[in-house]
Amino acid sequence: MLSISAGKLNIQLDRQGRVTSLTDTADGNRYESDKHTMPLLRVVVNGRIEMPEQADYEAASGIMTLKFSECGAAVEVLAEEKGLYATFEVQSIVGEVDAVIWGPYVTTVAGSIGESVGVVHNGSFALGLQALNIKTVGGWPLELDRMEYVQQTYSNSGMPDPDSTQPSDNKFEYDVCAAWPTSEGSMLQAYARNRMNAARRPAWNLPDVDIAPIAGDDARIAGTKIALFGCAVDRVLQTIEAIEIGEGLPHPMIEGEWGKTSPAANQSYVITDFSEATMADAVRYTKMAGLNYVYHPDPFSQWGHFTLKPGSFPNGDDGLKACVELAEREGVKVGVHTLSNFTTLNDSYVTPVPDERLQFSGSARAVGTVGAEVREIEVSDPQPFGAGLFRRSAKIGSELIEYDAVTESAPWKLLGVRRGTNGTAVAEHEAGAEIGRLWDHPYDVFFPNIDLQDEYSRRIAELFRTTGLKQISFDGLEGLYATGHDGYGVNRFVKMCYDGWGEDVINDASIVVPNYLWHIFTRFNWGEPWGAATREGQLEWRLSNQRYFARNFIPPMLGWFLVRSASERFEATAPDEIEWVLSKAAGFGAGFALVADTAVLRRNGNIEPLLASVREWEKARRTGAFTPEQRKRLREPKGDWHLEPDGEGRWKLYPVQFSKPLVCNPAELQPGQPGGADWVYFNPYADQPLKFTLRVIPSYGNEDASVKRPTLYTSGVYMTFDTELKPNQYLVCDGGRTGKIYDQNWNLLQTVQASADAPILRSGGQPVSFSCKFEGDPKPSVSVKICAWSDPETVEAMTGNLEGSVL
Repeated sequence: MLSISAGKLNIQLDRQGRVTSLTDTADGNRYESDKHTMPLLRVVVNGRIEMPEQADYEAASGIMTLKFSECGAAVEVLAEEKGLYATFEVQSIVGEVDAVIWGPYVTTVAGSIGESVGVVHNGSFALGLQALNIKTVGGWPLELDRMEYVQQTYSNSGMPDPDSTQPSDNKFEYDVCAAWPTSEGSMLQAYARNRMNAARRPAWNLPDVDIAPIAGDDARIAGTKIALFGCAVDRVLQTIEAIEIGEGLPHPMIEGEWGKTSPAANQSYVITDFSEATMADAVRYTKMAGLNYVYHPDPFSQWGHFTLKPGSFPNGDDGLKACVELAEREGVKVGVHTLSNFTTLNDSYVTPVPDERLQFSGSARAVGTVGAEVREIEVSDPQPFGAGLFRRSAKIGSELIEYDAVTESAPWKLLGVRRGTNGTAVAEHEAGAEIGRLWDHPYDVFFPNIDLQDEYSRRIAELFRTTGLKQISFDGLEGLYATGHDGYGVNRFVKMCYDGWGEDVINDASIVVPNYLWHIFTRFNWGEPWGAATREGQLEWRLSNQRYFARNFIPPMLGWFLVRSASERFEATAPDEIEWVLSKAAGFGAGFALVADTAVLRRNGNIEPLLASVREWEKARRTGAFTPEQRKRLREPKGDWHLEPDGEGRWKLYPVQFSKPLVCNPAELQPGQPGGADWVYFNPYADQPLKFTLRVIPSYGNEDASVKRPTLYTSGVYMTFDTELKPNQYLVCDGGRTGKIYDQNWNLLQTVQASADAPILRSGGQPVSFSCKFEGDPKPSVSVKICAWSDPETVEAMTGNLEGSVL
């Protein structure tokens, strides 16, 4: 009936409005599934999905009328060929329809399935779907059962979990994905809802929620619009850019180039708690690292109004603006972190008079008068108050209450009610007064409804516009699901921010990536450092993220990495740990964030060489200095490397091996046995002088103990340092006769000389012996890490790219 050209894709539809062919016009290969019926559009009425039974096409107008006999609806769809792509837009609907679903379009394309970008490809040919406005949501209505052929999870190995040690590519649930794997290939999908009427359906983590209607064009299904296209894989970004420009989508620029191809999109940055008083230091450290962005992780005393912390910014927004201006004079840009619509309990939207627009997860009515002294409140419906949220908080009038439980049978009562919580006033309430269960979260926050969240967007946009901020992470975007308006609520929030601040703000998000917002988000910097060693923190998650970025055409990022001071659990960050991070970033061509409070930056005695390493590795990465073969080896999780500058645009790259900690514990020695240990070490590289780091570890917290005359022996040579080391001190030998003693935060205490030059580590296996004199009771133990370097490899910046960068 109808043939539509969408770039290199030819789409054939029959007289029932069903897609019968998806053909690559370059080679004639067909990619439609022959096992499943694929209507261009389905309708949803009262929870039932219906396919069209008739399609009439008017060539002069380009409008196809899809008729649905069971519900009696008719949907007019405008189809237009746009060269590199085709668009389909609902013009009008006759009849009562709750939602429409574009597709799903089931294909035989397997290999790469970009669940967020809405692009699937087999290595040569790509098919894509793009949502062209915020009312069009990439994914599937949460309340509907998925089609029987839909794979349960993205990679059939569990649900998204950043702390899992099992390899998995799962990032999101099926309902928020514009593309998804099937048993025979892949599928593309999007939907739009009628949001003009109140509804009841699942939302976020609750199975049954009252959804308030909204007004305006976004509430109507008419106007929902998608683009479909087919092209060679290497033309995907060019095609999407044409769609952005041609359809008036967000088209953010970073340093003069489209954000998805700009080399500056995945540049690394420093995260630190700067203030008006410490901004100059924060900028100085950022420049020492050779980076151009510094970012505040927690600048707000309240979320909601996003009021800046008075201790850090006594001059409020003006003080932050002064910080931005100071940084800009030094060539550094500034960003801040938010929790999107998370609303802290100290915000004036909550206390002392709670805003009428705080989001309820459900509500009921007071059965009788609620006096000021009442501690049990009878309600008309128990359902909202038994939902599994966090605080058991509710709002009645301008009073907030908390309760312990709701009775299990009628009469339904809230038990153990605490009145006038969170600084609100206790009041008497008439029978029939609404009692709304506030939607809360373990972060000890409430959420706004969709109208109040608009004020949050306007405030964030205003802050960026007036202060000159240039970077943000929308953490907690999942909180926007509390409005009940699924991906539309997320689209609306972020788009309002973007429209308010302009196109040159680098931004990323938490684990919420609606298809439409792919166009706004610059990147995603997922991976957190808290509570784990540098080489271990969410490692598999970080690595699987790189696969996600690749299949979704997103500039790669490696996550946040922490520069630590010494603590009871962790040692202070050493340069070899940072070089491990830097080598992985270079291997993946990925940026990252280096997190360190200002106090830590000042306290760590190794901060200058540590930041110098960042500067050199990042300069080499961004100038394309590493070969594909080197990058492949750099990606290996267990590999360590060292990089040294070797002239302008040149570096020496050393493969490095660190032994596991070799421990000498006096508690394990026999009575009378002198303090010492015998170890075996295998050197995979050529003969070389011994390099090691020795650490004295206190026993039962005894800081008065010590280690005297530490000695290492191998290859017939004794190397003795006639010195004393206290607990939590380090002795470092870099292969010469000199040793350096550091405190627990790598501040240099003294330099000492050994009795002999460092002995030679032979290539292959060999014994290494250690001895010392232990003092104190209980005695400390000693841990030694041996380090061996391979011969250096040459690393050289791409010609003509010494000041540029590449992804």
